[in-house]
Amino acid sequence: VSSEVIRATAEMRLTEMYEKPFKTGLKALMTVGKELFPTIYVDSQKEDERWAVISKSQMKNIKKIRHREQLNNYSWEKKEAEYSLQREKNQEEAKKIIIKNDLSLPDPASLNICALGGYRGQRVKVSGWVHRFCRQRQNLMFLVLHDGVGYLQCVLSDFLNHLEDLVCEMVDRVWKSPMASIMNYSDAIRWLREHDVKKEDGMLYESGEDIPEAPERLMIDTINEPILLCQFPVEIKFYTQGCPEDPQINSVC
Repeated sequence: VSSEVIRATAEMRLTEMYEKPFKTGLKALMTVGKELFPTIYVDSQKEDERWAVISKSQMKNIKKIRHREQLNNYSWEKKEAEYSLQREKNQEEAKKIIIKNDLSLPDPASLNICALGGYRGQRVKVSGWVHRFCRQRQNLMFLVLHDGVGYLQCVLSDFLNHLEDLVCEMVDRVWKSPMASIMNYSDAIRWLREHDVKKEDGMLYESGEDIPEAPERLMIDTINEPILLCQFPVEIKFYTQGCPEDPQINSVC
């Protein structure tokens, strides 16, 4: 009885493979996985024949591709294992870090992220978890914290003060340069719409949406002079101070 069951099962699998064949010979080899491959059939070029045995040249090519895919998978798995090992080491090292409050400074106010708007320039304490992490360089990292009600972007750097001074100095030089043009955010949105510059989804830019790097570069190249964009909505540049004349926009670039 067992031999009949095995034979029936094999026939069912062959029928299923005939009715739902693999799209490519490579997919068939990758599914089999091991050497001593079975005979691979492909669509026949003859009108009176449905299937034909794959040619030797085709078989040789897909074997090469399969071998290359296996090497790539092995390389990826090796890198993933190395990354996991390094991550475990980093976690162990992180457990040794102790964060202490600087008693020489005023006690920070414990707040939710959504309430931070009125505490610019003041010490605050926010509790949450890391929603997104990005390392730009060895000593410069960006964190997005989430506390359940809002998101907060943080910058961690040993050279943060130096970096801030460098950026401010560079912006000040460009701002005073006669070669640079200053354009308000609203004018930039109008320019993009007038020149039919669209987003990735094919829609035109609307007021309140951020302007990515690509359309900004296109605008600079088209106008053919440096441009400083300013007066963004506070929803976009939430980490800067609002304009005294209109608190809904920012006066900085």
